[in-house]
Amino acid sequence: MASDSLSLERKDIAYRSLTQIIVELIRREIYEGTHRPGTRLNIADLAQRFQASAVPVREALRNLEAEGLVEFRPNRGVVVRDLSASEVRELFLMRLPLELLAATQAALLADDSALDGIEAILKRMDETVGSEEWHALHEQYHHEFYSLSQLPRLIQHVEVLRGQMRPYAKLYLSDARHVEMAQTEHYRMVAAARARDPNAIRPALVEHLRRPAHKALAALGVTDLAEFDKHFELVTRGS
Repeated sequence: MASDSLSLERKDIAYRSLTQIIVELIRREIYEGTHRPGTRLNIADLAQRFQASAVPVREALRNLEAEGLVEFRPNRGVVVRDLSASEVRELFLMRLPLELLAATQAALLADDSALDGIEAILKRMDETVGSEEWHALHEQYHHEFYSLSQLPRLIQHVEVLRGQMRPYAKLYLSDARHVEMAQTEHYRMVAAARARDPNAIRPALVEHLRRPAHKALAALGVTDLAEFDKHFELVTRGS
């Protein structure tokens, strides 16, 4: 499996280091649920899989630690991070103002040809609901839409925060009703951008983040979601 995975990236080897390739492969496996939160990652096993020495594997894991996806624990080695309820709460409270900034700036700066391409992603999502491809397209939609803001440093921060939630995404993206509502919000955001109306994006994006926050927090045992909403609304008013 490892050699097959590396061969998929062979075209990139000329301009990307082995460490970068291993980072992307392990990150993808974490995102897809191959390595679930709490799973121990053995450096020697990974090195054997990737036909590499332990050095680039360790470097790759340190990079993923900086992204918040894994952590080095005494006596346990490297494990995929499992988030507490307080950490999930913090992530959503951080994501809201950053994603609002990216989305509203995108609405101001978008051009229709770029939005046509983004709408094509949404139509493909309509055809792939319930598949792994849908999850990949979902991330592509947000990346492409937010990138219209022309704020690359902001997008980098947003994607790190979104990435930390990716292992938990199936908690809410397996809910057909939630997926339907999320897709409606995606189209509303594109329509607002076509109208160059950043104010129309705000309510769609707020609900787009509030609902998965509720689902993730409830799955982690949080019962007082009204308390979360109080802080969420404060962030909304301040952004």
